[in-house]
Amino acid sequence: MLFKKKDIVGILHELGILISFIGIIMMIPVFVGMYFNEQIYYFFYPSFVFIIIGILITKFTKPISIKLKHAMVISALAWLFASLIGAIPFYIGIENFGYVDGVFESMSAWTTTGFTLISDVESLPHTLQFWRSLEQWIGGIGVLVMVISILSKAGASAYYRAEAREEKILPSTTSTVKKIWQIYLLYTSIGVGLLYLCGLSLWEALNICMCGISTGGMSISNSSFPYNDFAKIVMILIMTIGGIVSFAVHHKILTGRWIDDIQTKVAIPIIIITSFILVASSNINPIDAIFTVVSAMTSTGYSTVNIPNLSNLSLAILIIIMMIGGSTGTTTGGIKLIRFVIMVKSFYYKLKEAVYPHNAVIYKKLGNNPLTPNLIVDAYIVGFIYVLHYVLGTLFLISLGYDPFKSIFESVSLVANMGLSVNIVNHDLNPIGKLFGIFSMWVGRLEIIPVYVLIILPMILKIKDSKKVISKKDIVK
Repeated sequence: MLFKKKDIVGILHELGILISFIGIIMMIPVFVGMYFNEQIYYFFYPSFVFIIIGILITKFTKPISIKLKHAMVISALAWLFASLIGAIPFYIGIENFGYVDGVFESMSAWTTTGFTLISDVESLPHTLQFWRSLEQWIGGIGVLVMVISILSKAGASAYYRAEAREEKILPSTTSTVKKIWQIYLLYTSIGVGLLYLCGLSLWEALNICMCGISTGGMSISNSSFPYNDFAKIVMILIMTIGGIVSFAVHHKILTGRWIDDIQTKVAIPIIIITSFILVASSNINPIDAIFTVVSAMTSTGYSTVNIPNLSNLSLAILIIIMMIGGSTGTTTGGIKLIRFVIMVKSFYYKLKEAVYPHNAVIYKKLGNNPLTPNLIVDAYIVGFIYVLHYVLGTLFLISLGYDPFKSIFESVSLVANMGLSVNIVNHDLNPIGKLFGIFSMWVGRLEIIPVYVLIILPMILKIKDSKKVISKKDIVK
């Protein structure tokens, strides 16, 4: 049995803390509404209710020593609960917007995917515009990482790994998380200032930067990113900071050191080559091409061109880039550059083994570090499960009657938490398609494993336990 009663009670205790924190976060748009003289009841009352519910849950449950298996389940449920709770303001505050629509919008925001079912974003009250941005900004770092940074919780290392993070900046996980928040706040402040200097209003700069640095890509404009070339260049920089350069590298730079980062070195030529292909095949402005490629690689999802009007070659290139994603230790999605590099390197070494003498010693290296079998296996497993979900998602969308090529694009964009769209995902999407989209964004954000630990593993273990019971009865007979 995977979890005993004590484990379940302990998991509920942690979720109670999380629910209270989400309630507190939901109170922030209340002050935005007060400033702009807007309705605040669809934030104030749910916020108050969930703060109380969270406190009651923690009062009647007991904490446990958090292990990785607990953290996996808590992480999966945390993102789901955050989306279910975060959907309420959208459901109440937007006319003709169902609760499933609200969950989709909230899941898209928390997971920094950037898809939206809202047809007229500009007509939203400031409270809802800010709520989308705030969810993305916090989601970029991680829901549980936020709790770790505030409470300095025991089991922080397990939580950190459960949210698909491995990189350490400082010796302890808690100090690493706090340092990440400091870097995140610093770059958000700088980004807001630069965008304001580009001619955006302070409100636009704040919201756009929060969604950009988190590589979320939601906008307060119906046109995604309808700003001048200077603003586009600044946003390329912001997206690069959020999705290509890891927090560990930022820490080194900010402390006067430099690190030879293999992911950044790989990303730059990919951006240059693929941008050139977009310019040549789709006849678009070079700045727009770079903007689109960086947006796709970092999973931001901002676009300055009409994606469905791009050539098939350009769309195919974007699909591949979205599949891979950005760097580990960032706010991006996808398989990640480092795993792609590991797979390419391992293939190269396999070719060398095939042509070199049998007794030749081949030193397998990844940059300055050894390329171990564990790293190779991990890269291929994660790569496989992502590709599997890309394929299954494509088949599902095709079964709903959508174009196969567009279905590939949209499925990859959902699972990799990208947000670029060829217009399959919209308010008129089949309700089953919306539920599929919610699931795809959820599993993609957590690199799939935690969700299956929650859903699939208990079922497998239950079946195995039942077989053991049957076999024991047979032995007795």
